[in-house]
Amino acid sequence: MVAFPGPVNLGALIAEGEVLFIDAGLDDGTARKPWRWAEEQGLRPRGAILTHAHADHFGGAHLWEKRGLPLFASALEGAIMEHPLFEPVFLYGGASPHPDLLGKFTLAEPCRIRGKLAPGKVEIGPFAVEIVGLPGHAPTQIGVRFDGVLFCADALFPSAILQKHPIPFCYDLDQALSTLSLLEAETVVPGHGPILSGTKLSAEREAFRTRLEEIRELVRSALDSPKTAEEILGCVASALGEKFRDLPSFLLARTTIFAALTSLVRAGQAQAFLEENQLLWRRGDG
Repeated sequence: MVAFPGPVNLGALIAEGEVLFIDAGLDDGTARKPWRWAEEQGLRPRGAILTHAHADHFGGAHLWEKRGLPLFASALEGAIMEHPLFEPVFLYGGASPHPDLLGKFTLAEPCRIRGKLAPGKVEIGPFAVEIVGLPGHAPTQIGVRFDGVLFCADALFPSAILQKHPIPFCYDLDQALSTLSLLEAETVVPGHGPILSGTKLSAEREAFRTRLEEIRELVRSALDSPKTAEEILGCVASALGEKFRDLPSFLLARTTIFAALTSLVRAGQAQAFLEENQLLWRRGDG
C-alpha cells in the first residue's frame, strides 16, 4: 500500500506487479502523479476505485479512462461521475447552476464507470479488497480496506481540516455519525489530512463526532425563533468562526445545515413551515 499525500490523499495497492489506484484527485495534474510513479516502479495499472462523486476525488479520472484504465465506483456515485453536472445542480437546489458552480472544484470532467461496487469482498485482478459502505458525507460513499488499512475517503475530517473548514460538507448527518463507528482499531487513510491509527485515530474520530454534534446543537439553538435556512447558517457560521469565501463554499455549508435540520426533524426537534411565502424552521414538539 502506498499513499500519495496532498490536498486530497490518493492511494495505490500493489499485487503481482500490478497497481490498483484509489481516487484520482481534482484534475489531470494530480492524476498524472501516481500514474508516473507506477511507470517508474514498473507496475501495470489494473484499475481505479473512486470513493465518491465529489470533483476533488474523481476529477482526474477522465485522464485515466482515456488511457484505457477501468474505473470502479458505487452505482449511485458512479452515475454522478458519468453525469457530473448533477453535483452543481444538487448544490443549487435542482436549478440550472450559477456560473460560479461550473468550475473544476464543483464540476469535474465526466468519466465512464466500468464496474459498480457494493459493500463486501471484491476481486479486481490480483487484488482482493473489501468495499466498506461509508455513507454520510456523500449518499453512497465507499472506502477500501486492504491489508489492514482502510482508505476512508471523507468519512473522517481530521481536526487540522476542521480548523480551515469549520462546517464540513455533510449529506446525511445521522449517517455520518453512524459511519464513524466503522473507523475503529485499524490504520485509516482519510481523504484529507494525515494517516491515522491507534490513539490518534480515536482522538480525531471523536473530535469529528463532536463537531458534527456541535453543528446539530447550534442549529437547534438557532431555532429559538423562526428562521430561514440561510439565517440558521449565519448563526452557525458566526459561532464557529467560519467566513465564506465564495458562493460554492456558502452552498456547501448550507447543505450541511439542511442535513442537521433533517436530523432534528427525524428526532422531532425541528419543523419546517410556511409563513408569508417563506420557508421557515422552528423547534419541534419532540
